[in-house]
Amino acid sequence: MRHFGADEEAQMLEMYDRDGSFAHLDAFAEGASARLRVPTECSIIVRQVHLLRYAASSGERAAHCDKVEIAAGEGPCVTAIQQLRGELVLDVAADERWPAWRSAALDRGFRSAAALPAIVDADTTVALNLYSEALDPWERDALVGMDRYVQEIAEAIRTRGITPAP
Repeated sequence: MRHFGADEEAQMLEMYDRDGSFAHLDAFAEGASARLRVPTECSIIVRQVHLLRYAASSGERAAHCDKVEIAAGEGPCVTAIQQLRGELVLDVAADERWPAWRSAALDRGFRSAAALPAIVDADTTVALNLYSEALDPWERDALVGMDRYVQEIAEAIRTRGITPAP
């Protein structure tokens, strides 16, 4: 369980900036936010073989949380990708499973989160992350809709491809 100092966090954020290979996923992150009835920032992480990569987000706060999660190697998205099942964090403040991610999410004003995975191919998995300032904001139908939406994201990655990870 890793915690980051200010200098280390600044270096980490720069290191985990994305390259242009995921630019086509920006519209999906923004589209996910637009489909939900409550204000939500959305982001996308891709795992190729064993490498996690920040791909897209609808806002800087969600992007920051994803970068911290990738650097720490743990968080709801990482767990969702590893276990191929959704992770729902009803109350970020009360959930102590991922300290670095939890701290980043709380520092940016998020109180709830969810991570929904989808398989792209044998080597690639994607997860759609939802972040909200409200406690337990998403109804079951909204989460089911986002689960279908992450399947669309996986298909877009299959169709358009991505630059292989270094």
